[in-house]
Amino acid sequence: MSSISTHPIHSHLRCKPRGQEMDTKPPADRSYTELNPLVDWVRGRTSDGILIHLPGFKREQVKVQIDNHGTLRTSGERPLDAKQWSRFWKDFQLPDNCKVNDVRAKFEDEMLQVHIPKLVVGGNAALPQPAEAREPQSKEKAANKQEIEDDKSIDEKKAAQPASPKKMTADGGGDRSGGMSSIYMRLGEARKTLLTNVAVAFLVLFVLGLYLKYKFTKAETS
Repeated sequence: MSSISTHPIHSHLRCKPRGQEMDTKPPADRSYTELNPLVDWVRGRTSDGILIHLPGFKREQVKVQIDNHGTLRTSGERPLDAKQWSRFWKDFQLPDNCKVNDVRAKFEDEMLQVHIPKLVVGGNAALPQPAEAREPQSKEKAANKQEIEDDKSIDEKKAAQPASPKKMTADGGGDRSGGMSSIYMRLGEARKTLLTNVAVAFLVLFVLGLYLKYKFTKAETS
């Protein structure tokens, strides 16, 4: 295993001032084939890792640089024949919580590996949230808890109260029974009225018959 840097990467590679180019122009007699290497970015809680697959490249043909803008630039070139070269160029924006002075790189088995440590509060613990961000959540939990307790208290009070007798309603069974009795009473009264009317009519007809008989009898005797 050959390492590009066993110390912080800035001690071996130049950190260009703002506004200057990182690399010099290539010789005019070279023609280049652009290589787009496979890149894997492995993200973690305490560090990130960049893996760049560079088949055919050697350690001395690869460069790693960081500028004042927080840009990590990886580049390299290797000869294919007398005038034909293969080259690559990849830029990466370092995270804001990156420990720039501890960034390290190594080249192994045709792969460039860049280790990017992060600033993490309390070792492996996650960064704490601001108090303003935690306060609404705490208030919301307290409100939900109070609402649950109030509902529970109301249910307990309802359970402790004695059951009140149910009133008979128009849709209840007792009221239906009363309604049927009322109907029967009305039917009985209607029947009595009908019978009375029939009796009165019969009596009137009977009296009228007697009167007519009396008239015929009187007429015959005269």
